Amino acid sequence: MPLALKPLLPLLIATPLLLACNQAAENGPRPQNDIVAATHVAEQDRAAGAQPSRSPTAEDFRRQCDARLARLDSAISELEAAAAPFTVDSVLAPLNRIQTELLDSAGLAGLFEAVHPDAAVRDVAGDCTTAFSDIGSRIALSRPIYDAVAAVDVGAETDDTQRYHSLTMQAFRLSGVDQDQATRDRIRALNDTITRLGQTFDKNILEDVRHIEVSPDQLAGLPEDFIAAKAVEENGKIRLSTRYVDTIPVYTYAHSDEVRRLLRKEERSRGHPQNDKVLTELLAARHQLAQLLGFASYADLITADKMVGDAASAQAFIDQLHQLIAPAAARDVDQLLARLQLIDPDARDVQRWQASYLEELIRREKYQVDAAELRQYFPYARVRDGVFALVENLFTVDIQPWQTDAWHDSVESYQVTQDGEIIAYFHLDMHPREGKYQHAAAFPTRVGISGQQLPVATLVCNFAGGEDPMEVMEFSEVRTFLHEFGHLLHALFGGQQRWASLSGIATEWDFVEAPSQMLEEWMYHPQTLQSFAINSAGETIPDDMVARINQARHFGEGLTSSVQVYYSALSLAYHRQDPATFELLDKMLELEAHYSPMPHQQDTYFYANLGHLNGYSAIYYTYMWSKVIAVDLFSEFAKAGLHDRETARRYREAILSPGGSRPAIHLVEDFLRRPYSLDAFARALDAGQAQ
Repeated sequence: MPLALKPLLPLLIATPLLLACNQAAENGPRPQNDIVAATHVAEQDRAAGAQPSRSPTAEDFRRQCDARLARLDSAISELEAAAAPFTVDSVLAPLNRIQTELLDSAGLAGLFEAVHPDAAVRDVAGDCTTAFSDIGSRIALSRPIYDAVAAVDVGAETDDTQRYHSLTMQAFRLSGVDQDQATRDRIRALNDTITRLGQTFDKNILEDVRHIEVSPDQLAGLPEDFIAAKAVEENGKIRLSTRYVDTIPVYTYAHSDEVRRLLRKEERSRGHPQNDKVLTELLAARHQLAQLLGFASYADLITADKMVGDAASAQAFIDQLHQLIAPAAARDVDQLLARLQLIDPDARDVQRWQASYLEELIRREKYQVDAAELRQYFPYARVRDGVFALVENLFTVDIQPWQTDAWHDSVESYQVTQDGEIIAYFHLDMHPREGKYQHAAAFPTRVGISGQQLPVATLVCNFAGGEDPMEVMEFSEVRTFLHEFGHLLHALFGGQQRWASLSGIATEWDFVEAPSQMLEEWMYHPQTLQSFAINSAGETIPDDMVARINQARHFGEGLTSSVQVYYSALSLAYHRQDPATFELLDKMLELEAHYSPMPHQQDTYFYANLGHLNGYSAIYYTYMWSKVIAVDLFSEFAKAGLHDRETARRYREAILSPGGSRPAIHLVEDFLRRPYSLDAFARALDAGQAQ
């Protein structure tokens, strides 16, 4: 997530929650906090989950931001002046209060920068984000606070306190707090530069919405409701945008090869050329930071506190996956090429803009799965309610409307209760609008602190249903909904810790996608799917259609995974060497030729719109790392039954509820009762090739 990930806030924002949806091979990535923090409220009101009465104006928000900065500045100065003896109560407790305030403040700014309908508020929120990032750098580089934390004896404390202390010390050292004052000043300046450049990179992508114009007859193949919603301009043309609401249907259904080619050319060129210079400067600043901190590269710095451990191990994982996946990907491409040659006998390669369309043809012809026919069964409101019902049944909780104000009329708010007690809140901002973040992401919105304040999270998506809740979604978007809801559950169920940096999605970053990717599996479960897949005529999705969906589900898995491996390699490679030694485009083409089974589309510049290069920097590999773990975790449900509450209880207690209070490797082994492996993932690949 563009904001919650802050190399400059290593002490305060432990994990990124931009947590974007990974749709399919050709719907690239993408992947912040809440109006709940928009007004400063009394501590007792925060504990009760109170909300402000309205969304702030830009002027109001700047005042609120300034007030929070002043409080943080005062609290930090007070902690820096603390005298011995240094104890849990005198050092760790006030540091935790500072971290809580900063997480909530930066989270709010991040969310508003991404979704607020008022451009002036978005601009102010961006300024606030920079200011909170600087506060984070100040703490991370404060020698007095570091010395005080180091002096605290936690030998007799609880396990979570010992882990909090240990991770805090690790974060301090990775921040460079043990360097001399001049070096610390340089580090802080570089952190500010990195934040500013990252914001510019994201903003350039957000604001670069492109269009192509096509004649009505060029929409042949697209669903009738999609065509009906498109206005014909005065020149007789129809405008198609580079937003997901247009690109996914066009790539999937449009018969016109030229329309798909042109739209993808524009979509994969967003941010170019303006982001070329921005990204080069961002990579350079990160490389300088790593060098100052004694690391060979930024990739080594950013992986030091992850499950993988270092950049070399991340590269080894990428190459291991590439070897495992490459044969399956090649077989997938062979199938696509054979189908393409029925259209164009002279074709010798499958082009990027053709993959989703050909996959849809094969699913329709080989498996009798027609995505256009499927859409009717997924009205937005029924999908939403079906996801709620699934979660309520699995985890024995209730999801009820929460009467509170939000930043836009389309935002829906809910509270989660268990045994009659409210345990968390969340918002859904699910429909596209001008100026809004264009992808799908989960934004931790308020950190939960046991006994003090309840967690809040926000899902930000761009699905149909904004005008009419019965507008239909793509089947792939249902998967995205489940994916993001998996993140939300992790944030809410894990947001019950005492220590802010251990609360919510606070595990090692390369684990955070596992719970979200695992929840996607329920979309293939007949009982679950048929509980909400009901069309406007009241007809439930037929048994034979669900069976065909499952027969086709692993088709294309090799190709999809290979694209993710390529993105992982690109992200890592850009951060493993001095950016002065390579050109962005040349390096991308080199890696694409090695890792991708399809040729590059000319005149596209994916590096300029790969938002994860800001949010995830070098560690896009985390999606595949987590995927391997997620498939293994799901094997427990596959054995016991997808609605087995005992397995769900174990999963919640072992994986979700601990937050970051234990190392991820221990959480996984506790649930599986063994170390995880690649075996389940390899079996899924084999299943796709056996069909």
